[in-house]
Amino acid sequence: MQEALIAAAMHAGADVWRGARVQAITTNGLPTVIAHIAGHEREIPTRLVVGADGRNSMTRSWAGFAVHRDLDHILVAGVLFDEMDAPDDGAHTWRDFPSGRVALLFPQGHGRVRAYLCYLTQAGYHLSGNAALPRFIEHCLQAGAPAQYYGKAKAVGPLATFRGADTWVAHPYHHGVALLGDAAATSDPTWGQGLSLTVRDVRVLRDHLVRTDNWEEAGHAYAEEHDRYYGVLHTYEAWQTQMVMTTGPEADARRAKAMPLWREDPTRFPDIVHSGPDQPLDETARRRYLGEE
Repeated sequence: MQEALIAAAMHAGADVWRGARVQAITTNGLPTVIAHIAGHEREIPTRLVVGADGRNSMTRSWAGFAVHRDLDHILVAGVLFDEMDAPDDGAHTWRDFPSGRVALLFPQGHGRVRAYLCYLTQAGYHLSGNAALPRFIEHCLQAGAPAQYYGKAKAVGPLATFRGADTWVAHPYHHGVALLGDAAATSDPTWGQGLSLTVRDVRVLRDHLVRTDNWEEAGHAYAEEHDRYYGVLHTYEAWQTQMVMTTGPEADARRAKAMPLWREDPTRFPDIVHSGPDQPLDETARRRYLGEE
């Protein structure tokens, strides 16, 4: 995807500097990027700096954005398999409510599958490296995944575990610097919204930039809209975590009350993950979701 977007940018007339390394960004007056390009340091004054440099964004730090972070609750372990005997007819999910584990498979075609295990931080371990693969598979099976899917699978990428806690910036624009994607808001990967958020950020910022010559106004409009839809997603993730990733008697009672109501009336279950965060989530929606009204 990165290569396709870079090629499209070049075709549209953008300059692409391979191997450039940004050293700093200054925002006193006109925003300026300081970078090493082809062995030379350059100062590049610009109308707008867009930071799309991931969850550990240096653009965010250089521009002085304050970062907020949820408490750790979920860990996400992932690995890429080849020769996996799983159907290619879509994504597959299994949940084990007593342990708080969720196993997921995303077939890529021809036996290649991205496999994930979401589990609670209170388990006290990180699954990482080849030595942890048997335990990873064991816990996927305990979550309900069929053993035959994993029997011949060969890991062709590293097994690694990431923290699932959201991190975000309130109002991801100031002083000529806009943040996109994980730099603006890192969504809990348990719910698989990271790439969707990124491309939505790009579209929304683009739309505001082309509507006006006042890019300061456009940047703030983007940030306000970003905060709205990310806020909806963040709220929904918290509800989902409370409902399906929490263990114990209270959580079991909550599920026993709410889930039958979901089956009777699917409108109780907001379709945020598949359809996007365009519906308001207010207290009425929360009570209907949890079956509390």
